[in-house]
Amino acid sequence: MTTGIKNNIKQVNSFIDEAFDEKLTPTYHLAISIGVDHIWLAVNEKSLIESFSPSLTTTIEQPKAKYIAFENFSLSNILDLDQLADSLDLFYKESLLFNHRYGSVACIIVNNSSTIVPSPLFDFSKKALYLGFNIFLQSDKNIEVDDLKNLEAKNIFALPSNLKNKLEELQTNIRFHHFSSLLIEGLLIQNKNQPNKKLFVHVQPSHFEVLVFEGKGLLFYNTFNYFTAEDFLYYLLFVCEQMNLNPENIELIVLGELEKNSDIFTLTQKYIRNIKFGERADESHLSYQLQTLPKHFYFTLFNNYS
Repeated sequence: MTTGIKNNIKQVNSFIDEAFDEKLTPTYHLAISIGVDHIWLAVNEKSLIESFSPSLTTTIEQPKAKYIAFENFSLSNILDLDQLADSLDLFYKESLLFNHRYGSVACIIVNNSSTIVPSPLFDFSKKALYLGFNIFLQSDKNIEVDDLKNLEAKNIFALPSNLKNKLEELQTNIRFHHFSSLLIEGLLIQNKNQPNKKLFVHVQPSHFEVLVFEGKGLLFYNTFNYFTAEDFLYYLLFVCEQMNLNPENIELIVLGELEKNSDIFTLTQKYIRNIKFGERADESHLSYQLQTLPKHFYFTLFNNYS
């Protein structure tokens, strides 16, 4: 069922396990993914216990627990995340999950305003300078840093200050992460024992990410905007050419919200023979209802607390 919250925000689906107890939300963990085309929420039955330094978040305990609730909202006519802050008060009232207080909250920011710097070269006082090399950095942007432990690097990213302030007004104990941090770290963990080159795409409605790994190393990462399946294929084959990957024998692993009968998947199959969908790391940390979701969907949302 699709219901309207506002002209530009609609609920797509909702799964709330019977184990979800509103009285216990102060002990739960909320993951929320925000982009110009979506808001996703997932509730884990245990709260993260975290230790913070001035520059990064370090998890010191991750109890094995399950996600017991999920909501998916689609957004339309939103050009950038700055516009979204004004809609969050109404969203807070209408969402069945967002209008509670949680023990911890991870907010995953989905945009292309990020850059990766090797840890040995990173200086926290210069984070704005690093990010400014790749994007035009406006004064109303807040700069955050993720620690990519498995890559020995830092991921620097920007988010609108008005969005950050509004989220901190509506939720306590909230920490911000970039979706690419969760994508890269999750795939590095899954493929750390694979010696051969691996090609991944992470597909979303208006953009997709291409990643090439070799063992514990990230050889390539970039985001591409697309409008058609032909756009998608052009950029993907361009990466293959630049990285000397043969479409005849390279294995392509697809993640993200893409159906097998989509134009993108159908067209790509004609040019890359060995293509398959990837999977989230561990289905055991999802409640039975959530296990009905396609295993390659919402990779970054559920990987924030696996």
